[in-house]
Amino acid sequence: MAELATIRRRYDIPPYTDGWFQIGWSEELLPGQLRPLKHFGREYVLFRGADGQVGVLDDICPHLGAHLSEGGCVKDNSVRCPYHHWAFDRTGRCTDIPYAEKIPVKARTVAYTVQERHGMIFMYRSKSGAAPTYALPEIEDFDPATYTRPAHYDFEVKIHGQDIMENSVDPAHFAAVHGHMRPTNTFRQSGRELRITQLTAVRRFGRVLRARLEFHMIEPGFHYVHFPEMPGPPAFVFSSIVPVDEQRVRHRMTLYVKKARVPLLSEAARTFLLWQMMRTYREDMQIWQSKEYLPHPVLCDGDGSIMKLRAWYRQFYCPDELARYSPAAAG
Repeated sequence: MAELATIRRRYDIPPYTDGWFQIGWSEELLPGQLRPLKHFGREYVLFRGADGQVGVLDDICPHLGAHLSEGGCVKDNSVRCPYHHWAFDRTGRCTDIPYAEKIPVKARTVAYTVQERHGMIFMYRSKSGAAPTYALPEIEDFDPATYTRPAHYDFEVKIHGQDIMENSVDPAHFAAVHGHMRPTNTFRQSGRELRITQLTAVRRFGRVLRARLEFHMIEPGFHYVHFPEMPGPPAFVFSSIVPVDEQRVRHRMTLYVKKARVPLLSEAARTFLLWQMMRTYREDMQIWQSKEYLPHPVLCDGDGSIMKLRAWYRQFYCPDELARYSPAAAG
């Protein structure tokens, strides 16, 4: 036990923040289906009722502890436990006990706020379990009808979400890891939100391909980037980084390319972007899985973007959690 106590945490920042997170895509959950989710160190069951509405509940039945997702099913608009067939609706209320004449007042489980938009399923997470105090954020200048069919990606990575977001604005690594030209970033913060204009270029096909990226960082689980200027039609990527536990995250991304007058042009741009994104992402993953997090890294005058991103991200941690994960607390 003493040996275990001396193991150093990989991160001295909290693994979780409150806010909205994408937990799946609408097309992957049909009416009457359910599936398990593991996020924020907890287990949930995600389901869609016969009425088409989505719900998320704690995965443990409050009766005798069975997992609702392990052999359970959707009955009407409730999840039915596989053990004794107790059923719970989207509010967590028990709606049926087949062998009971009266449902106990305490027969309920924890339910979470869920919303669907643009073919994505979002869940609000808070440490206290409280309902959200603000609506699901909007995506500016985005009309899915003007884009081609989206491409979905869902990666599980052994890393903290803050590291992934730092990586997207780290100019030097684009040259060192990916062989790109070094991009430039311009930061603009408004309240809790951060906007970043990134000018970048890459050598492909014997040419220099230039692009402008407009990042809109709303919160750790809800951010996106527009590609308004690039070779071919404009594009858009929505991104949500969802902690699984203290060591891993699920990174869900959805890529869209604007419809062009010549359909083959949009398809060619989509194919190139998908190839480029996945190539760079997998190159980064090789480093992410084993890299250390340094709270006070030795930086040079070209590394300012990293600390700007960290300063923005820090506002989403609970102060008491920051104190608990600090090196002094660990010591």
